[in-house]
Amino acid sequence: MSLLSIRNLGLRRDGLWTLRGVSFEVEPGQAWGIVGESGAGKSTLMNLVLGLLEPDEGEVRLEGEAWSGLPEKSRRPRRPLLQAVFQDPIASLPPHMTGWEILEEPLVIHRRGGAKARREAAARMAERVKFPVPSLDQVPGRWSGGLAQRLAVARALMLDPKLLLLDEPLSALDPTLAGHLLELLLEFKADGTALIFVSHDLLAVRRLCDKLLVLYGGEPMCLGGTEPMLADLRHPYLRGLWEAVPDLSRPGAPRRWGVDRSRKLAPGGCLLMDRCPKASEACGVAPEMGLRERCHHPFKG
Repeated sequence: MSLLSIRNLGLRRDGLWTLRGVSFEVEPGQAWGIVGESGAGKSTLMNLVLGLLEPDEGEVRLEGEAWSGLPEKSRRPRRPLLQAVFQDPIASLPPHMTGWEILEEPLVIHRRGGAKARREAAARMAERVKFPVPSLDQVPGRWSGGLAQRLAVARALMLDPKLLLLDEPLSALDPTLAGHLLELLLEFKADGTALIFVSHDLLAVRRLCDKLLVLYGGEPMCLGGTEPMLADLRHPYLRGLWEAVPDLSRPGAPRRWGVDRSRKLAPGGCLLMDRCPKASEACGVAPEMGLRERCHHPFKG
């Protein structure tokens, strides 16, 4: 049985689909990377999985049981199964609470242990994520971005979740701190924690994630094993994203892929039609959902 099952998930806003046709399964201990440009639907997908938004189409199932569409009262006992780490660590942490209080709060909410046990659990978790215990006496405004992100990860792990969702967790960190956090996530994955890793960083996704979902305009463009997809780069959009990764061996700044135009120019067709270098008249009909590469003209290996 899958830990998380996402089936034909869709959400409308102002009469337009902001997410549509997303389906995949997360197995225990598996890491999924979700990539795409800003506005692709990555954070919307994360909020639907967390139950912060409700889908207009499809469903989310957690350990084989319904998750989306339930009243919060029914979801709350199962919320410890999945926890989230957000992009801005300082903004996501309560500014008036000390590190001790932040780590102990999930245990208080879910009535786990007494005061002494909660304090000991907080100290163990701080040590696990390499957060200095003396700094737990401080409030988030006293910490660097790297320390704040480590504490955000620690808070998310206090309830021993089976699934950790991370929304751009490396974007606010310098390369050294981002590398440290990535090593930490690899350790959690090795211990059996499943991950959904939303990121623009394809190099980090390649290192961390077993599976890859590429979104554009709220729709899946390709889906499958991370290494095979990044080794072949068959889909034109994925190839464009990879070519935009900064590379010191190549002169010049990273470039955006294609020409940014309105999706309304291709009604009913492939959303990439007016940007893709391989587009043809055939792209006036959108490739069907659910393919590994939704493209009429994939590159040949």
